Amino acid sequence: MNKKLIVICLCIVMVFCMAACGGGDDASAKTNLTIIDSEWYGLDTYQLDETAGGQGLNASALFQWNPETNTMEDNVCTDWAISEDGKTVTFNVPEGMYYSTGEQVEPEDVVASIQHGLDVSPYNWGYNNIKSMDVDGRQVTLHLSHFRSDMEYYFCAGFVTVIDKDELDAMDNEELMWGCHPYGMYALAEGGYVSGSEVNLVRNDGYVSHNPLVENNGPGKFETVKLRFNVENFTATEELKSGDVDLIMSVETDQYMELKDLENVKLLDTTYPNITYFEMNTDSPVFSDINVRKALALAIDRDGMAEVVDGLIAPAYSMIYDTVQNFNQDAKDYFQKNLANDPEQAKALLDKAGWKDTDGDGIREKNGKKLEFTWYAWTDSTTIPEAMAEQLKAVGFKMNIEAIDWNYVYENINSDDYDAGIEWLSWAEPMLIFECCYYDLNAPGNDDAYTDLVAKAAGTVDTDERTKLVGDVQMKLFENVNMIPMYAELSFTAANADLKGCNVLGDGTMPLNDLTY
Repeated sequence: MNKKLIVICLCIVMVFCMAACGGGDDASAKTNLTIIDSEWYGLDTYQLDETAGGQGLNASALFQWNPETNTMEDNVCTDWAISEDGKTVTFNVPEGMYYSTGEQVEPEDVVASIQHGLDVSPYNWGYNNIKSMDVDGRQVTLHLSHFRSDMEYYFCAGFVTVIDKDELDAMDNEELMWGCHPYGMYALAEGGYVSGSEVNLVRNDGYVSHNPLVENNGPGKFETVKLRFNVENFTATEELKSGDVDLIMSVETDQYMELKDLENVKLLDTTYPNITYFEMNTDSPVFSDINVRKALALAIDRDGMAEVVDGLIAPAYSMIYDTVQNFNQDAKDYFQKNLANDPEQAKALLDKAGWKDTDGDGIREKNGKKLEFTWYAWTDSTTIPEAMAEQLKAVGFKMNIEAIDWNYVYENINSDDYDAGIEWLSWAEPMLIFECCYYDLNAPGNDDAYTDLVAKAAGTVDTDERTKLVGDVQMKLFENVNMIPMYAELSFTAANADLKGCNVLGDGTMPLNDLTY
Protein backbone atom coordinates (compact mmCIF):
# COMPACT_ATOMS: atom_id res chain seq x y z
CA MET A 1 0.00 0.00 0.00
CA ASN A 2 1.29 3.48 -0.73
CA LYS A 3 1.91 5.64 2.28
CA LYS A 4 0.40 8.91 2.65
CA LEU A 5 1.26 10.68 5.76
CA ILE A 6 3.07 13.04 7.79
CA VAL A 7 6.31 13.69 9.22
CA ILE A 8 6.13 10.56 11.24
CA CYS A 9 6.38 8.02 8.57
CA LEU A 10 10.01 7.33 8.76
CA CYS A 11 10.64 3.94 7.58
CA ILE A 12 13.92 4.75 8.77
CA VAL A 13 14.70 3.14 11.68
CA MET A 14 15.86 -0.31 10.93
CA VAL A 15 19.36 -0.52 12.30
CA PHE A 16 20.81 -2.67 9.53
CA CYS A 17 24.30 -3.84 10.31
CA MET A 18 24.80 -6.10 7.35
CA ALA A 19 27.09 -8.99 6.96
CA ALA A 20 26.14 -11.51 4.34
CA CYS A 21 23.72 -12.82 1.79
CA GLY A 22 23.94 -14.55 -1.52
CA GLY A 23 22.62 -16.83 -4.18
CA GLY A 24 23.74 -18.78 -7.20
CA ASP A 25 25.24 -22.23 -7.49
CA ASP A 26 27.99 -21.78 -4.89
CA ALA A 27 26.69 -19.25 -2.39
CA SER A 28 29.41 -20.00 0.17
CA ALA A 29 32.03 -18.74 -2.26
CA LYS A 30 30.29 -15.43 -2.98
CA THR A 31 32.18 -12.30 -2.13
CA ASN A 32 29.49 -9.86 -3.26
CA LEU A 33 26.07 -9.20 -1.79
CA THR A 34 23.31 -7.73 -3.98
CA ILE A 35 20.36 -5.91 -2.43
CA ILE A 36 17.31 -4.15 -3.81
CA ASP A 37 16.81 -1.11 -1.58
CA SER A 38 14.96 2.18 -1.61
CA GLU A 39 16.92 5.12 -2.94
CA TRP A 40 19.90 6.56 -1.10
CA TYR A 41 20.10 10.36 -1.02
CA GLY A 42 23.39 10.78 0.83
CA LEU A 43 25.79 9.24 3.34
CA ASP A 44 25.35 11.93 5.98
CA THR A 45 22.14 10.60 7.50
CA TYR A 46 21.88 13.62 9.80
CA GLN A 47 20.87 15.78 6.85
CA LEU A 48 18.28 13.35 5.47
CA ASP A 49 14.58 13.36 6.16
CA GLU A 50 14.35 9.69 5.13
CA THR A 51 16.83 6.86 4.89
CA ALA A 52 16.91 3.55 3.08
CA GLY A 53 16.80 0.27 4.98
CA GLY A 54 20.31 -0.73 3.97
CA GLN A 55 21.99 2.47 5.12
CA GLY A 56 22.81 0.87 8.44
CA LEU A 57 25.48 -1.00 6.47
CA ASN A 58 27.29 2.27 5.97
CA ALA A 59 26.41 4.16 9.16
CA SER A 60 25.83 2.35 12.45
CA ALA A 61 23.57 3.75 15.15
CA LEU A 62 25.14 4.63 18.49
CA PHE A 63 23.00 2.11 20.40
CA GLN A 64 20.59 -0.79 19.83
CA TRP A 65 17.08 -0.83 21.28
CA ASN A 66 16.07 -4.09 22.95
CA PRO A 67 12.30 -4.49 22.42
CA GLU A 68 12.10 -7.36 24.90
CA THR A 69 13.35 -5.31 27.85
CA ASN A 70 12.51 -1.79 26.66
CA THR A 71 16.10 -0.76 27.29
CA MET A 72 19.10 0.47 25.33
CA GLU A 73 21.87 -1.97 24.47
CA ASP A 74 25.45 -1.29 23.39
CA ASN A 75 26.28 -0.96 19.71
CA VAL A 76 28.96 1.53 18.66
CA CYS A 77 28.92 3.13 22.11
CA THR A 78 28.48 1.36 25.43
CA ASP A 79 27.25 1.75 29.01
CA TRP A 80 24.35 4.17 28.56
CA ALA A 81 23.42 5.50 32.01
CA ILE A 82 20.96 8.17 33.17
CA SER A 83 21.11 10.06 36.44
CA GLU A 84 18.23 9.75 38.87
CA ASP A 85 16.96 13.24 38.02
CA GLY A 86 17.16 12.45 34.29
CA LYS A 87 19.36 15.43 33.49
CA THR A 88 22.71 13.73 32.97
CA VAL A 89 23.55 10.90 30.56
CA THR A 90 26.90 9.16 30.34
CA PHE A 91 28.22 6.57 27.90
CA ASN A 92 31.55 5.28 26.65
CA VAL A 93 33.26 5.16 23.26
CA PRO A 94 35.53 2.09 23.37
CA GLU A 95 38.92 1.96 21.73
CA GLY A 96 39.59 -0.28 18.74
CA MET A 97 36.89 0.94 16.31
CA TYR A 98 38.20 2.29 13.00
CA TYR A 99 36.63 4.16 10.12
CA SER A 100 37.27 2.86 6.62
CA THR A 101 39.88 5.65 6.38
CA GLY A 102 41.94 3.95 9.08
CA GLU A 103 41.26 6.63 11.70
CA GLN A 104 40.07 5.47 15.13
CA VAL A 105 36.63 6.49 16.35
CA GLU A 106 37.12 9.00 19.16
CA PRO A 107 34.70 10.36 21.77
CA GLU A 108 35.21 13.81 20.26
CA ASP A 109 33.85 12.44 16.97
CA VAL A 110 30.65 11.36 18.71
CA VAL A 111 30.18 14.76 20.35
CA ALA A 112 30.88 16.58 17.07
CA SER A 113 28.44 14.29 15.25
CA ILE A 114 25.63 14.90 17.74
CA GLN A 115 26.27 18.63 17.50
CA HIS A 116 26.16 18.35 13.71
CA GLY A 117 22.73 16.74 14.08
CA LEU A 118 21.57 19.52 16.38
CA ASP A 119 22.67 22.00 13.72
CA VAL A 120 21.30 20.37 10.55
CA SER A 121 18.99 17.44 11.20
CA PRO A 122 15.27 17.81 10.41
CA TYR A 123 14.74 15.54 13.41
CA ASN A 124 16.92 17.40 15.90
CA TRP A 125 13.84 18.05 18.03
CA GLY A 126 14.26 14.43 19.11
CA TYR A 127 17.33 15.33 21.17
CA ASN A 128 17.40 19.12 21.40
CA ASN A 129 17.07 18.80 25.16
CA ILE A 130 20.88 18.40 25.13
CA LYS A 131 22.30 21.63 26.60
CA SER A 132 26.01 20.73 26.48
CA MET A 133 28.40 17.78 26.10
CA ASP A 134 31.70 16.90 27.78
CA VAL A 135 34.44 14.33 27.12
CA ASP A 136 36.52 12.79 29.89
CA GLY A 137 38.85 10.10 28.61
CA ARG A 138 36.64 7.74 26.62
CA GLN A 139 33.44 8.81 28.39
CA VAL A 140 30.90 11.25 26.96
CA THR A 141 28.53 13.19 29.23
CA LEU A 142 25.33 14.80 27.97
CA HIS A 143 23.83 17.57 30.09
CA LEU A 144 20.09 17.79 29.49
CA SER A 145 17.54 20.49 30.19
CA HIS A 146 15.17 17.66 31.07
CA PHE A 147 14.82 13.96 30.38
CA ARG A 148 12.71 12.95 27.40
CA SER A 149 12.29 9.29 26.55
CA ASP A 150 12.10 9.79 22.79
CA MET A 151 15.77 10.84 22.84
CA GLU A 152 16.63 7.21 23.58
CA TYR A 153 14.84 6.19 20.41
CA TYR A 154 16.93 8.53 18.28
CA PHE A 155 20.17 7.27 19.74
CA CYS A 156 19.16 3.75 18.68
CA ALA A 157 18.14 4.82 15.18
CA GLY A 158 19.91 5.61 11.96
CA PHE A 159 19.66 9.36 12.55
CA VAL A 160 22.38 9.53 15.19
CA THR A 161 25.59 8.01 13.84
CA VAL A 162 29.31 8.85 13.94
CA ILE A 163 31.27 10.93 11.43
CA ASP A 164 34.93 11.82 11.92
CA LYS A 165 35.23 15.28 13.51
CA ASP A 166 38.02 16.12 11.05
CA GLU A 167 35.61 15.58 8.16
CA LEU A 168 32.87 17.59 9.86
CA ASP A 169 35.34 20.45 10.34
CA ALA A 170 36.76 20.29 6.81
CA MET A 171 33.63 19.77 4.68
CA ASP A 172 30.53 21.86 4.18
CA ASN A 173 27.12 20.20 4.31
CA GLU A 174 26.95 19.62 0.57
CA GLU A 175 30.36 17.94 0.56
CA LEU A 176 29.43 15.78 3.54
CA MET A 177 26.42 14.29 1.76
CA TRP A 178 28.51 12.01 -0.45
CA GLY A 179 32.03 12.75 0.75
CA CYS A 180 32.01 11.74 4.41
CA HIS A 181 32.93 8.32 5.81
CA PRO A 182 30.45 7.40 8.58
CA TYR A 183 31.48 4.62 10.92
CA GLY A 184 29.91 1.44 9.62
CA MET A 185 30.48 -2.10 8.48
CA TYR A 186 30.89 -0.94 4.88
CA ALA A 187 32.04 2.24 3.14
CA LEU A 188 31.28 3.78 -0.23
CA ALA A 189 33.55 2.36 -2.93
CA GLU A 190 35.52 4.78 -5.08
CA GLY A 191 33.03 6.05 -7.66
CA GLY A 192 30.49 3.79 -6.00
CA TYR A 193 27.44 6.06 -6.21
CA VAL A 194 25.47 6.01 -9.45
CA SER A 195 22.79 8.69 -9.13
CA GLY A 196 19.28 7.26 -9.08
CA SER A 197 20.54 3.74 -9.69
CA GLU A 198 22.89 2.12 -7.18
CA VAL A 199 25.41 2.40 -4.38
CA ASN A 200 28.47 0.14 -4.20
CA LEU A 201 30.10 -0.50 -0.85
CA VAL A 202 33.36 -2.09 0.26
CA ARG A 203 33.99 -3.82 3.58
CA ASN A 204 35.46 -1.85 6.46
CA ASP A 205 37.95 -4.29 7.97
CA GLY A 206 38.37 -2.02 11.00
CA TYR A 207 34.73 -2.32 12.02
CA VAL A 208 33.80 -3.41 15.55
CA SER A 209 30.47 -3.17 17.35
CA HIS A 210 29.38 -4.20 20.85
CA ASN A 211 25.81 -5.33 20.21
CA PRO A 212 24.76 -8.20 22.53
CA LEU A 213 21.77 -9.03 20.30
CA VAL A 214 24.02 -10.32 17.48
CA GLU A 215 26.81 -12.88 17.31
CA ASN A 216 29.06 -11.18 14.76
CA ASN A 217 30.42 -7.89 16.08
CA GLY A 218 33.20 -7.69 13.51
CA PRO A 219 33.50 -6.79 9.81
CA GLY A 220 30.97 -7.99 7.27
CA LYS A 221 31.34 -11.40 5.67
CA PHE A 222 31.34 -10.04 2.13
CA GLU A 223 34.01 -7.99 0.44
CA THR A 224 31.52 -5.79 -1.43
CA VAL A 225 27.84 -4.93 -1.39
CA LYS A 226 25.80 -3.59 -4.30
CA LEU A 227 22.57 -1.79 -3.40
CA ARG A 228 20.28 -1.12 -6.34
CA PHE A 229 17.24 1.09 -6.27
CA ASN A 230 14.41 2.26 -8.51
CA VAL A 231 14.16 -1.31 -9.79
CA GLU A 232 10.78 -2.36 -11.18
CA ASN A 233 8.95 -4.87 -9.01
CA PHE A 234 8.83 -7.50 -11.75
CA THR A 235 12.58 -7.26 -12.36
CA ALA A 236 13.43 -7.37 -8.67
CA THR A 237 11.18 -10.37 -8.10
CA GLU A 238 12.58 -12.35 -11.03
CA GLU A 239 16.17 -11.62 -10.01
CA LEU A 240 15.52 -12.76 -6.45
CA LYS A 241 13.93 -15.95 -7.74
CA SER A 242 16.91 -16.63 -10.02
CA GLY A 243 19.49 -15.91 -7.30
CA ASP A 244 20.91 -12.81 -8.99
CA VAL A 245 19.60 -10.72 -6.10
CA ASP A 246 20.11 -11.82 -2.50
CA LEU A 247 17.72 -9.57 -0.63
CA ILE A 248 14.80 -7.22 -1.31
CA MET A 249 14.56 -4.88 1.64
CA SER A 250 10.86 -4.15 1.23
CA VAL A 251 8.42 -6.01 -1.02
CA GLU A 252 5.18 -4.58 -2.36
CA THR A 253 1.87 -6.43 -2.16
CA ASP A 254 2.13 -7.88 -5.66
CA GLN A 255 5.63 -9.17 -4.93
CA TYR A 256 4.51 -10.69 -1.65
CA MET A 257 1.71 -12.61 -3.33
CA GLU A 258 4.09 -14.00 -5.96
CA LEU A 259 6.89 -14.90 -3.56
CA LYS A 260 5.03 -16.23 -0.53
CA ASP A 261 4.77 -19.85 -1.71
CA LEU A 262 8.18 -20.25 -3.36
CA GLU A 263 10.60 -22.75 -1.84
CA ASN A 264 13.75 -20.82 -2.73
CA VAL A 265 12.55 -17.56 -1.16
CA LYS A 266 11.66 -16.68 2.40
CA LEU A 267 9.62 -13.71 3.56
CA LEU A 268 10.50 -12.03 6.84
CA ASP A 269 7.98 -9.93 8.74
CA THR A 270 9.91 -6.70 9.26
CA THR A 271 6.88 -4.54 9.96
CA TYR A 272 7.84 -1.15 11.32
CA PRO A 273 5.42 -0.15 14.09
CA ASN A 274 2.36 1.62 12.70
CA ILE A 275 -1.29 2.12 13.47
CA THR A 276 -4.28 2.77 11.19
CA TYR A 277 -7.18 4.25 13.14
CA PHE A 278 -10.01 6.71 12.70
CA GLU A 279 -11.57 9.58 14.52
CA MET A 280 -15.27 10.21 14.85
CA ASN A 281 -16.49 13.79 15.05
CA THR A 282 -18.35 14.18 18.32
CA ASP A 283 -19.98 17.34 16.90
CA SER A 284 -21.63 15.22 14.22
CA PRO A 285 -25.35 14.53 14.83
CA VAL A 286 -24.72 10.81 14.44
CA PHE A 287 -21.71 10.59 16.77
CA SER A 288 -22.63 13.08 19.48
CA ASP A 289 -23.95 10.14 21.55
CA ILE A 290 -21.14 8.07 23.11
CA ASN A 291 -23.31 4.95 22.91
CA VAL A 292 -23.37 5.27 19.12
CA ARG A 293 -19.58 5.64 19.08
CA LYS A 294 -19.23 2.58 21.30
CA ALA A 295 -21.59 0.64 19.05
CA LEU A 296 -19.49 1.43 16.00
CA ALA A 297 -16.31 0.33 17.76
CA LEU A 298 -17.91 -2.91 18.88
CA ALA A 299 -19.22 -3.71 15.40
CA ILE A 300 -15.82 -3.80 13.69
CA ASP A 301 -14.41 -7.26 12.89
CA ARG A 302 -10.69 -6.73 12.43
CA ASP A 303 -9.99 -10.36 11.57
CA GLY A 304 -12.59 -10.11 8.83
CA MET A 305 -10.87 -7.05 7.40
CA ALA A 306 -7.54 -8.89 7.43
CA GLU A 307 -9.06 -11.72 5.41
CA VAL A 308 -10.15 -9.44 2.56
CA VAL A 309 -6.56 -8.25 2.07
CA ASP A 310 -4.98 -11.73 2.30
CA GLY A 311 -3.60 -11.22 5.79
CA LEU A 312 -1.50 -8.18 4.91
CA ILE A 313 -2.77 -6.32 7.95
CA ALA A 314 -2.76 -7.27 11.63
CA PRO A 315 -5.66 -6.40 13.96
CA ALA A 316 -4.86 -3.60 16.41
CA TYR A 317 -6.59 -2.94 19.70
CA SER A 318 -4.50 -0.08 21.05
CA MET A 319 -3.16 3.19 19.72
CA ILE A 320 0.32 2.15 20.81
CA TYR A 321 0.78 -0.96 18.73
CA ASP A 322 2.26 -4.15 20.15
CA THR A 323 5.78 -3.57 18.77
CA VAL A 324 6.16 0.07 19.86
CA GLN A 325 8.53 0.88 22.71
CA ASN A 326 6.85 0.70 26.13
CA PHE A 327 3.79 -1.09 24.72
CA ASN A 328 1.22 -1.59 27.47
CA GLN A 329 -0.67 -4.88 27.38
CA ASP A 330 -3.28 -3.76 29.90
CA ALA A 331 -4.51 -0.97 27.62
CA LYS A 332 -4.84 -3.37 24.71
CA ASP A 333 -6.68 -5.92 26.86
CA TYR A 334 -9.12 -3.26 28.06
CA PHE A 335 -10.00 -2.11 24.55
CA GLN A 336 -10.30 -5.65 23.21
CA LYS A 337 -12.57 -6.69 26.09
CA ASN A 338 -14.79 -3.60 26.26
CA LEU A 339 -14.79 -1.92 22.85
CA ALA A 340 -14.27 -4.61 20.21
CA ASN A 341 -15.74 -7.69 18.58
CA ASP A 342 -19.28 -7.67 19.96
CA PRO A 343 -21.95 -6.81 17.34
CA GLU A 344 -24.75 -7.95 19.66
CA GLN A 345 -23.71 -5.45 22.30
CA ALA A 346 -23.46 -2.86 19.52
CA LYS A 347 -27.09 -3.50 18.59
CA ALA A 348 -28.16 -3.20 22.25
CA LEU A 349 -26.39 0.14 22.61
CA LEU A 350 -28.05 1.48 19.47
CA ASP A 351 -31.42 0.36 20.79
CA LYS A 352 -30.66 2.17 24.05
CA ALA A 353 -29.73 5.30 22.11
CA GLY A 354 -33.11 5.21 20.36
CA TRP A 355 -31.96 4.10 16.91
CA LYS A 356 -34.41 1.54 15.47
CA ASP A 357 -34.94 -0.02 12.05
CA THR A 358 -38.62 0.85 11.64
CA ASP A 359 -38.94 0.45 7.87
CA GLY A 360 -37.15 -2.89 7.55
CA ASP A 361 -34.40 -1.72 5.19
CA GLY A 362 -31.64 -2.72 7.61
CA ILE A 363 -30.64 0.86 8.45
CA ARG A 364 -31.71 2.30 11.78
CA GLU A 365 -33.56 5.62 12.13
CA LYS A 366 -34.25 8.14 14.86
CA ASN A 367 -36.47 11.20 14.69
CA GLY A 368 -36.83 10.71 10.95
CA LYS A 369 -33.06 10.60 10.35
CA LYS A 370 -31.10 7.60 9.12
CA LEU A 371 -28.10 6.27 11.07
CA GLU A 372 -25.91 7.38 8.21
CA PHE A 373 -22.48 8.97 8.01
CA THR A 374 -19.63 9.56 5.56
CA TRP A 375 -16.19 8.10 6.14
CA TYR A 376 -13.25 9.79 4.46
CA ALA A 377 -11.01 7.04 3.06
CA TRP A 378 -7.80 7.12 1.02
CA THR A 379 -8.13 6.94 -2.75
CA ASP A 380 -5.56 4.13 -2.97
CA SER A 381 -7.09 1.93 -0.28
CA THR A 382 -10.82 1.27 -0.43
CA THR A 383 -10.98 -2.52 0.03
CA ILE A 384 -10.98 -2.32 3.82
CA PRO A 385 -13.50 0.55 4.00
CA GLU A 386 -15.87 -1.47 1.82
CA ALA A 387 -15.51 -4.47 4.15
CA MET A 388 -16.07 -2.26 7.16
CA ALA A 389 -19.20 -0.76 5.60
CA GLU A 390 -20.67 -4.26 5.33
CA GLN A 391 -19.82 -5.01 8.97
CA LEU A 392 -21.48 -1.79 10.16
CA LYS A 393 -24.53 -2.41 8.00
CA ALA A 394 -25.06 -5.66 9.92
CA VAL A 395 -25.79 -3.67 13.09
CA GLY A 396 -27.76 -0.88 11.38
CA PHE A 397 -25.26 1.78 10.21
CA LYS A 398 -25.09 3.13 6.69
CA MET A 399 -21.49 4.15 6.01
CA ASN A 400 -20.87 6.14 2.84
CA ILE A 401 -17.28 6.03 1.59
CA GLU A 402 -15.73 9.16 0.14
CA ALA A 403 -12.27 8.32 -1.19
CA ILE A 404 -10.03 11.37 -1.38
CA ASP A 405 -6.32 12.09 -1.35
CA TRP A 406 -4.76 11.52 2.06
CA ASN A 407 -3.85 15.18 2.63
CA TYR A 408 -7.48 16.20 2.10
CA VAL A 409 -8.56 13.59 4.65
CA TYR A 410 -6.41 15.26 7.28
CA GLU A 411 -7.33 18.75 6.14
CA ASN A 412 -11.05 18.02 6.56
CA ILE A 413 -10.58 16.41 9.96
CA ASN A 414 -8.36 19.24 11.12
CA SER A 415 -10.97 21.79 10.09
CA ASP A 416 -13.75 19.82 11.84
CA ASP A 417 -15.52 19.25 8.50
CA TYR A 418 -16.17 15.52 8.71
CA ASP A 419 -18.21 12.70 10.25
CA ALA A 420 -15.37 10.18 10.47
CA GLY A 421 -12.05 9.71 8.73
CA ILE A 422 -9.17 7.27 8.46
CA GLU A 423 -5.75 8.16 9.87
CA TRP A 424 -2.33 6.55 10.03
CA LEU A 425 0.82 7.02 12.10
CA SER A 426 4.10 5.14 12.03
CA TRP A 427 6.73 5.50 14.72
CA ALA A 428 8.57 3.13 17.04
CA GLU A 429 8.21 5.07 20.29
CA PRO A 430 4.94 6.20 21.86
CA MET A 431 5.35 9.87 22.66
CA LEU A 432 5.22 11.19 19.12
CA ILE A 433 2.15 9.04 18.46
CA PHE A 434 0.46 10.63 21.45
CA GLU A 435 1.50 14.13 20.37
CA CYS A 436 0.18 13.69 16.81
CA CYS A 437 -2.83 11.37 17.03
CA TYR A 438 -5.45 14.11 17.41
CA TYR A 439 -6.09 15.51 13.95
CA ASP A 440 -9.38 16.93 15.19
CA LEU A 441 -8.01 19.75 17.31
CA ASN A 442 -11.43 20.31 18.92
CA ALA A 443 -11.93 16.68 19.90
CA PRO A 444 -12.94 15.97 23.50
CA GLY A 445 -9.94 14.76 25.46
CA ASN A 446 -7.47 16.85 23.47
CA ASP A 447 -6.89 19.09 26.46
CA ASP A 448 -4.29 20.22 28.98
CA ALA A 449 -4.83 17.17 31.18
CA TYR A 450 -3.98 14.91 28.25
CA THR A 451 -0.94 16.97 27.25
CA ASP A 452 0.33 16.96 30.84
CA LEU A 453 -0.05 13.20 31.12
CA VAL A 454 1.92 12.67 27.90
CA ALA A 455 4.65 14.99 29.17
CA LYS A 456 4.78 13.07 32.44
CA ALA A 457 5.23 9.78 30.58
CA ALA A 458 7.93 11.23 28.31
CA GLY A 459 9.80 12.59 31.32
CA THR A 460 9.79 9.34 33.29
CA VAL A 461 13.26 7.78 33.46
CA ASP A 462 12.28 4.33 34.71
CA THR A 463 11.19 2.28 31.69
CA ASP A 464 8.73 0.08 33.62
CA GLU A 465 7.01 3.10 35.14
CA ARG A 466 6.94 4.72 31.72
CA THR A 467 5.21 1.63 30.29
CA LYS A 468 2.52 1.99 32.96
CA LEU A 469 2.03 5.65 32.07
CA VAL A 470 1.78 4.78 28.37
CA GLY A 471 -1.18 2.64 29.35
CA ASP A 472 -2.67 5.50 31.38
CA VAL A 473 -2.48 7.87 28.40
CA GLN A 474 -4.30 5.35 26.21
CA MET A 475 -7.00 4.88 28.81
CA LYS A 476 -7.57 8.62 28.66
CA LEU A 477 -7.76 8.39 24.85
CA PHE A 478 -10.39 5.68 25.20
CA GLU A 479 -12.62 7.71 27.56
CA ASN A 480 -14.53 9.46 24.77
CA VAL A 481 -14.48 6.55 22.30
CA ASN A 482 -13.87 8.88 19.38
CA MET A 483 -10.52 7.43 18.33
CA ILE A 484 -10.64 3.77 17.26
CA PRO A 485 -7.51 1.68 16.56
CA MET A 486 -8.09 -0.71 13.67
CA TYR A 487 -5.01 -2.44 12.26
CA ALA A 488 -1.31 -2.29 11.43
CA GLU A 489 -0.15 -2.64 7.84
CA LEU A 490 2.38 -5.46 7.55
CA SER A 491 5.61 -5.17 5.58
CA PHE A 492 8.09 -7.83 4.55
CA THR A 493 11.69 -8.37 3.53
CA ALA A 494 12.34 -11.10 0.96
CA ALA A 495 15.54 -13.16 1.04
CA ASN A 496 17.12 -16.19 -0.52
CA ALA A 497 15.79 -19.22 1.38
CA ASP A 498 19.32 -20.46 2.12
CA LEU A 499 20.22 -17.32 3.97
CA LYS A 500 20.77 -17.88 7.68
CA GLY A 501 20.95 -15.44 10.54
CA CYS A 502 17.92 -13.36 9.52
CA ASN A 503 17.01 -12.57 13.09
CA VAL A 504 14.13 -10.10 13.25
CA LEU A 505 13.69 -8.43 16.63
CA GLY A 506 10.33 -7.90 18.25
CA ASP A 507 9.93 -4.39 16.85
CA GLY A 508 10.57 -5.44 13.25
CA THR A 509 14.20 -4.32 13.13
CA MET A 510 16.69 -6.80 11.73
CA PRO A 511 20.35 -6.47 12.66
CA LEU A 512 22.08 -8.16 9.73
CA ASN A 513 25.45 -8.89 11.30
CA ASP A 514 24.85 -12.64 11.49
CA LEU A 515 23.71 -13.32 7.93
CA THR A 516 25.49 -16.20 6.27
CA TYR A 517 24.93 -19.01 3.79
